[in-house]
Amino acid sequence: MLQITGKVVNLYTNEAGTNKDGDAYDARHKVQLLGAIDLPNGDVKNDLIDLTVEDLKDWQAHNGKEVTVDIGAFSPQKGNIIYFIKKGSKPKVKGGML
Repeated sequence: MLQITGKVVNLYTNEAGTNKDGDAYDARHKVQLLGAIDLPNGDVKNDLIDLTVEDLKDWQAHNGKEVTVDIGAFSPQKGNIIYFIKKGSKPKVKGGML
């Protein structure tokens, strides 16, 4: 199991619409997490990641807090990794429970 830990810095919804091929897509709820990545030289890099979530209600109480959530990852092409929140996974406040 993979987990990601970061500070919830924003919640938003991408509106429904159509892509360049004319295919319709539904609205999607997103959360932005800011986390620290340790670099090989000992420095730390802050990185912002956008993740699609099922329901913003699960995240609203955690806005501005550091949370941990179960994620999955896949690589559709070389050099590109896509992260997603595992279905049914809920955020947990770092060092404690919901």
